[in-house]
Amino acid sequence: MINPYTAAVVVLCCCAAPLIGCKPAPHGRMLNEGLRLTPEQIARDERAAAAGDAAAAKRLWHHYDFVELDVQKGEMWRKEYEKLTNAPK
Repeated sequence: MINPYTAAVVVLCCCAAPLIGCKPAPHGRMLNEGLRLTPEQIARDERAAAAGDAAAAKRLWHHYDFVELDVQKGEMWRKEYEKLTNAPK
């Protein structure tokens, strides 16, 4: 039989272990901020995606899904990205 104190220490260590390597984002910024697009970049990427640029569609997908948290627009651009990347070359 394991000592209850030892069991508690083991559980605590297992729960805390994943947190040890976590670091806060620099300057208190959200980690997804690197995916944020300016209005000019959005307009540029929308034009590029309409012309068949899969990378532009992917940037729009990530901006809307992970920065703006607009699931509907993010899903639209994800589907466009997948359509463009699966298109015959």
